Amino acid sequence: MLFSEAAAEYMADKRKRLRATTLEGYESAVRCHLMPIWGKREIETISFEEMQEWVDSFALPGAAEKAYKTFRQIYRWVLRRHQLRIWDVTQGVELPKKPTVRRPTLTADQERETLQGIVGQPFEAAVLLGAALGLRRCEACAVRIEDIDWRSGWVHVRRGLHVVGGEVIETECKTKLSDRKLKLPRFALERLRAIRGARRSGRLCLLNPNAVARRFRSFCRRHGLPHVPMTCLRHSWATISLEHGAAIEDIAVALGHSTVNTAMSHYLQSFRTVVARASASYASAMTG
Repeated sequence: MLFSEAAAEYMADKRKRLRATTLEGYESAVRCHLMPIWGKREIETISFEEMQEWVDSFALPGAAEKAYKTFRQIYRWVLRRHQLRIWDVTQGVELPKKPTVRRPTLTADQERETLQGIVGQPFEAAVLLGAALGLRRCEACAVRIEDIDWRSGWVHVRRGLHVVGGEVIETECKTKLSDRKLKLPRFALERLRAIRGARRSGRLCLLNPNAVARRFRSFCRRHGLPHVPMTCLRHSWATISLEHGAAIEDIAVALGHSTVNTAMSHYLQSFRTVVARASASYASAMTG
């Protein structure tokens, strides 16, 4: 069985179950990385040594991991579906070590300056939601007027907005825990009331996620405002909250993560505040 046939079967099956955004990622990896190398190969002829050599050939560790995991998904699915009695050549493959990534974040003062500077812009609602709640870009752009309790400031985050194949689509949240309720700080709630105006339904931000990111970046550059990508507003929210006394467990829940480790490894840039609090607690106990 050719790998190209296996990939076609796999994608046809997964289209019934996976989100459009997930499928788009798989299709990209198959098209760019898998088909040029493995498309015309018989599944049974691929060896472990070739697999490891292929993984080692990538210049970027992230690309190697994405390509390998997509191959593994297809390969193991085909082994199960067709009950092929062959050695799993993906077993034991070593991925290149990924370098530590320090994503840019804004300080509280910088973020305040930026939020004040973008008042009145068509992307303001999405940026404000992302900054004030630590939302993913897709989540911030998908928040509807009906999702907000305009008295208390509680926001029900329950969908994402994506651009797939040039079309704007809504999907369910990324994970079960991503469907969550978060509370807006008063300054953000008051500003969002002004942005809403007389409207009583529909999305708060009328731009799609790509347009929000593009216009936000361009506007900040033109006006000399502190800027990080929308994704990094999420990192900024976590770091600012941590440094001003929030517990790491609370941050993980607000971000919609299943474990504290995810928040620690992907979003938090500085642990000095946490260590200082722990040290102060110990010192307080020892001095009675």
